[in-house]
Amino acid sequence: MREGDRREEGRRADVVDDHALPLPSYLSYLLYQTEQHRRAMAADLLARHGLTFAKWVAMISLRRFGDLSMTRLAKLAATDRTTLTRSVDSLIADGLVAREASASDRRIVVVCLTDTGRTLLEKIRAEIRPLNRDICSNLTTEEQAAMTRSLQKMLTGLIVEPDWKQDIIAFSTPAPPETA
Repeated sequence: MREGDRREEGRRADVVDDHALPLPSYLSYLLYQTEQHRRAMAADLLARHGLTFAKWVAMISLRRFGDLSMTRLAKLAATDRTTLTRSVDSLIADGLVAREASASDRRIVVVCLTDTGRTLLEKIRAEIRPLNRDICSNLTTEEQAAMTRSLQKMLTGLIVEPDWKQDIIAFSTPAPPETA
């Protein structure tokens, strides 16, 4: 290897090792950039089905956890109440979700998926799973598992409410079997 090539390789290694930010800040930056790019790709796909990202997250949370109060849905979807209220109102207008009295306490109003909403989610699932696989295609299965464990640890440290922690980390209710 020529001297100039070694110097250039050393400079590239310094760029990877020296981020001009403390490592936790750089990691946060990379997480943000990764999610923004992934979200943009997903948003394009969702828009073809008439959904925003916020509406889709609300719907998949309802599919995963069943009927939910607005408070619980906001927590599980990690969405502020104003955005969630607008999203749910729009989803109701589109016939994808409904508001109903809770079966266990008629004073509580819950949001639930309609059959039309479930059908739409199945269509989207068939399209979004390949997108997620593509996003992770540069990582081995072992790297994906290690990253998942690391992100679970990070998120565990961020969620202060112990009664929400496990549901959010594990997305605890079993998901329907994969068909993709």
